[in-house]
Amino acid sequence: MYKIAVIGLGPRGISVFDRIIAYARNDASATPIELYLFDSKEFGPGCHTTDQADHLLVNTVACQMTQFSDDTVRGAGPLLYGPSFSDWLISKNGSGTNGVGAKVEIDRNGYYSRALFGDYLRWGFEYLKKLAPPHMTIFLHNYAGVDDLSWQGNRWHVSYDGCAYPADFVYLTTGHARKVFSDAERALVQKVEAARTRNPRLQLVLEPYPIRNAVSSVTAGDTMAIEGMGLTTFDLISQLTAGRGGRYEPCGKMEPAGRLRYRPSGQEPKILLYSRSGLPLTARAVNQKGVFGQYKPKYLTFAKLDALRAESDGGQIDFQKQIIPLLWCDMQFAFYFAYLHTQRDKMTALMFSNEFMACENAVARQALIDQHIDRREQLSWDKLVDPVPPLALKSRRQFDDWLRSFMWRDFEHAKLGNLDSPLKSACDVLRDVRDVVRGAIDFGGLYEHSHRWVLSEFLPIMNRLAVGPPKERIAQLLALMDAGVVRADFGPGAYCELDESGASFTVHSQWAGEMASANVLVRGRASLPGPLEDKSPLMRKLVQRGIVRPFMNGQFHPGGITVDRNMNVVAQDGAAQTTLWALGTLVEGCKFYTFVLPRPGANSTTMVDAGRAVGNMMSAIAARNAARAADVAADAAADAAAAAAAAVDAGTAEAQQAPNERAAFYCGVDDAPAAPLARAQLTADFQH
Repeated sequence: MYKIAVIGLGPRGISVFDRIIAYARNDASATPIELYLFDSKEFGPGCHTTDQADHLLVNTVACQMTQFSDDTVRGAGPLLYGPSFSDWLISKNGSGTNGVGAKVEIDRNGYYSRALFGDYLRWGFEYLKKLAPPHMTIFLHNYAGVDDLSWQGNRWHVSYDGCAYPADFVYLTTGHARKVFSDAERALVQKVEAARTRNPRLQLVLEPYPIRNAVSSVTAGDTMAIEGMGLTTFDLISQLTAGRGGRYEPCGKMEPAGRLRYRPSGQEPKILLYSRSGLPLTARAVNQKGVFGQYKPKYLTFAKLDALRAESDGGQIDFQKQIIPLLWCDMQFAFYFAYLHTQRDKMTALMFSNEFMACENAVARQALIDQHIDRREQLSWDKLVDPVPPLALKSRRQFDDWLRSFMWRDFEHAKLGNLDSPLKSACDVLRDVRDVVRGAIDFGGLYEHSHRWVLSEFLPIMNRLAVGPPKERIAQLLALMDAGVVRADFGPGAYCELDESGASFTVHSQWAGEMASANVLVRGRASLPGPLEDKSPLMRKLVQRGIVRPFMNGQFHPGGITVDRNMNVVAQDGAAQTTLWALGTLVEGCKFYTFVLPRPGANSTTMVDAGRAVGNMMSAIAARNAARAADVAADAAADAAAAAAAAVDAGTAEAQQAPNERAAFYCGVDDAPAAPLARAQLTADFQH
């Protein structure tokens, strides 16, 4: 009997659960397993809780999300098929319902609520549980969070609420954690509390999730400043507008298709948006690639990555100098193919592509581009990174006008699709080659300075260009700006500080003297704390005992705990713990972009990592079984040898008895000596 514990049953925990079920179903030895599953909430959804409002959306189309493996997944063990999110939606009576029983058409390329996706994950857990083989017993624990994990007596002990459960193998898949405030954050909290004596409406929100809790006390009379213009900010805006009864309506026929008008409910606060770039994330384009379509890299390939490592002293590489040029070539390839295909014809696009790939260097590629495309129509890396023209920075009003036109152009590009829009086709490359990007970054694959650059400079650019919200969110934001509910005209480099004398927050813009006051400040980004900042009692104890250690690339801590390539947790002394694994956001830093959901037909990294970890556990179980069988066989052999030796000893003792006693025994007569003739005859008969 082996005892296995999985701590955390969100999407990553479900992936491990899936792999354990799949391997156990294919275990010819039918080794008895007790599986202990721990989560303080419902099993499956993780952060996609099913009690969220329907207006909070997943930012990935339905057909490109799954929780199950498929035939493209390699090295993850036996396959265990299940429906993708879109297939599951369609299987629910062919569609969802609108609340009155009528069928609602399911759009495979549509964006659905996180609550609905959480329902899918919850269903997936129940589906997998039914597939468990008879030799597996599953114990569910979701009354409280696990608060301790310790090694005692050659076993792990998982503890919560005063109870301890022994386990031979443990998986840590606890997902998103809450962050311990930094010294600067604690000082700001104290200053805000002190200032509230003069302004009771002053509020500071450093943890925006759950969204409904974070802004529940914000009223229509408040002015809220939101730091950041990413996905979390779009959630906050949705909660404060549509979540309070506001409505979006199509504009009249005189306005461009897709333009919206916002009808306020009267419950909205005024919202001020600011960020380092001054720009919101760009919209996700209409998906034209279907379920499995992905750009196949021509330049940034795994083979090229291996060659770069082989040439490097120590195996590390420079992302900015060695990866970005290759990535840029792939983005150019996608852009110009789409441009020539839509502006001219497919034959021209194909011929150009062949010539482009035959070019020996960047100079030759640029010369080829100049032959076919006007300079004003060409893709520019500098404009992707910093699209704000100098003229737009002349004044706040000019920036506001430029930003609105920039956002609308982005919406129109997104409406064309991720194949027909050259710009969106190029930006989508950043998503499609993400696994190769991971291969460059994971496990300290970059030089320390390069790793710092990726997280501080490249990651925000990638998120803005390729990981934005559905295009409808951009149209909605424009409508809110038109209605005066939202201001986002603070420009690049804007910042907010507490005005202690005025007991308010002040958002400072790009332009001197152009500022705005707010009584609520929200940090619009989800925290992703490293192990030293993690608020959970479990992680604090694991760090204190040296069971985990922060991942370090030189002197840089990008976040997360250290694991090896088998996902085994590395202890403080540097030893890999072969019975303890960690997956998901716990290892963000050692691994890159761990919070992305599995995608059908893409050899999902999530499933591969989970499969490798569980496969190693099953190999360990098989090895232990073999060792125990060998021990049993050795014991049996030793017992047989002892018995044989005892028999030999008994025979030797008999041989040493007197001759007349032996004759009497064999002949069955008394001790009296037989006549010599009779003795001779009896002996001859006995020997015969």
